[in-house]
Amino acid sequence: MGGLGGDDSGHLNHLYEDYSLTFGELKSTLASVINSEITLYEKVDGQNLSLTHDPRSHTSYAARNKTDIKSRGIDKKQLNKRYSDKSKERVREAFTDALVAFNEAVTDLVYYQRFQTFDSDQGGVPFVNLEVMAVDNPNVIKYDRNYLVMHGVTRYEPGTAKGRGCKSTFQEITKLINGSIVKSPDSGKVWFIKGPTEIDLSRTSNKGLMKKALKDLVTFMKENHLEDDDTISDYLENQIVVDHLKAFNMTSELESAFLNRMLDVPGALPAPSIVKGMNPIMRSALSDLARDRRRIVRNAIMPLELIINKFGIGLLENSHSIFVDDGPSQVKEMRARVKSAVKRLFKDGSDRTKAVLKMNYDKLDNDVEMITSTVEGVVFSSPLTGKSYKITGAFAPVNQILGMDNPAFAKSRTVEKPLVTPLYVA
Repeated sequence: MGGLGGDDSGHLNHLYEDYSLTFGELKSTLASVINSEITLYEKVDGQNLSLTHDPRSHTSYAARNKTDIKSRGIDKKQLNKRYSDKSKERVREAFTDALVAFNEAVTDLVYYQRFQTFDSDQGGVPFVNLEVMAVDNPNVIKYDRNYLVMHGVTRYEPGTAKGRGCKSTFQEITKLINGSIVKSPDSGKVWFIKGPTEIDLSRTSNKGLMKKALKDLVTFMKENHLEDDDTISDYLENQIVVDHLKAFNMTSELESAFLNRMLDVPGALPAPSIVKGMNPIMRSALSDLARDRRRIVRNAIMPLELIINKFGIGLLENSHSIFVDDGPSQVKEMRARVKSAVKRLFKDGSDRTKAVLKMNYDKLDNDVEMITSTVEGVVFSSPLTGKSYKITGAFAPVNQILGMDNPAFAKSRTVEKPLVTPLYVA
């Protein structure tokens, strides 16, 4: 059995976000995807929620943050209260109904099955991480039915937010409720519960575009004097040194410490500690760099991001989600929405908005015809690193563009930072 999961922080990385990844591993991973040697799972465009169940009280609970986890989740009444604001009405309805539907599916199980899978004495409080895909609360992709798509299970030590992925529990829960169809007693809406869904893109993928992206990666490596053993971190450190730090003539020790700060390496010293004792001019300049580090790193990684994005567009070309009935119509609608948003933002947006818009529209080659898929992306586990990654293609820039055009849409998508990202156990 193979497992797919994010890093320790719960974040599921794009390939270019894993700074420890070597360029040799990156090339091999892309080649394996091209050759259909890696199992891919559909990444869906829902809203993230974690749910658990107390078999003793026959009640299910939800979590959106670490505080919720520490308290073993919040019930339906508390969930309603949290999203009581009028602007969050659709999110509230989706989340509360998802909680009710999940509880219906779980309480349909016999008691010993619920006890074996959800009892906290079995190794911690188990929270099922899933995506809520509600017809009445769509994001970019409009699904035709109400779905709960389960990704994995994390067991948390009681009273803490310290958790560990638990594949065995997830496999058991998936076996028990995958394919369940339940009707919410509150709303009367029907919900379909699914586990991770494999997706075969071998017949739809634009292999030519994917191979072109791989060639672009090789060219990128040559232009930046990178070898297969060099990591993405090596590349970024060199860019930062050449573009920003070389003139400071720092000692290797200080330079290393500052690079760790710039890349937000866990345990990195804060900038004030690094620049302490330097002359005021140098201290001020380096402090400014540290404050601007995310933009600097973003600009440095952008050429690599564009290559991976091109690869993703090719991978997902003309593919359609199993959760969407009429893919071509949805593609046509998304193209129209993006075209309208681009026109409006270039005309009326601020300079900053236009700059962000250009960056995202560039990822689509400034052509809405690059939008061809109703699949948000794929998730897969690399046999080389043992880590899991996502590839999203056109979805990411489409999401950004539509969010800029409609702040209410962006707000509805980011009510809170998701607690966990998919585990996906095969």
